[in-house]
Amino acid sequence: MKPENIAELARYWNEVAREFDAIYTGDKGPLRRALDRWLRQDMYQRFAWVLERSAGMQGRTACDIGCGSGRFAAALAKQGAVRVVGVDIAPQMLELARGLAAQQGVEQACEFVHADVLDWQTSEQFDLVIAIGLWDYIADPLPRLRVIRRLSRGRFLSSWPRLWTWRTPIRQVRLGLKGCPVYFFRRPQVDRYLQESGFRVRSCQVIGKLYCVEAEPV
Repeated sequence: MKPENIAELARYWNEVAREFDAIYTGDKGPLRRALDRWLRQDMYQRFAWVLERSAGMQGRTACDIGCGSGRFAAALAKQGAVRVVGVDIAPQMLELARGLAAQQGVEQACEFVHADVLDWQTSEQFDLVIAIGLWDYIADPLPRLRVIRRLSRGRFLSSWPRLWTWRTPIRQVRLGLKGCPVYFFRRPQVDRYLQESGFRVRSCQVIGKLYCVEAEPV
């Protein structure tokens, strides 16, 4: 399997950081906002799914792998997490994340790390780890999942783009033209990756074009 080019992925996400974050802020024209609500509805739904399953974070710790512009990290801190670490390969995304945490008054609870999780040197473990919108861009999830397993002492929430939806070829062409490969998964693949990395699947919910999976360490 061809490995992902992390440098190219970082370049792509640096270039689109503000445009991507505008999906959450709505800071764009009415037509584009309407298209986001239609074509990217499952992005909002997966956000709600994570917040629903992370209720009761008071006094707990969390880690967001592939944190992007910090939307999930800031929300977890606002739910009461005392420490949230966001890890991402794109410096521009991390700049937005730090700004968001400050804007929402949770910067004391948040730390943002510029790293690929494979290279992140830490002995810390977390009550909750999330990886939302990460596996879309990873050719072989297993090595990073094994690292995530070492970070996890509690639940692991992840989203996986489903194979064979109408959006699959559209994303492949659109992102491929921008030098950003995208990957899709069957449900048995997702289960196998999680099991082989040391997780037990507790639930899997189909949300739009995604599998949203709650797992726990074995």
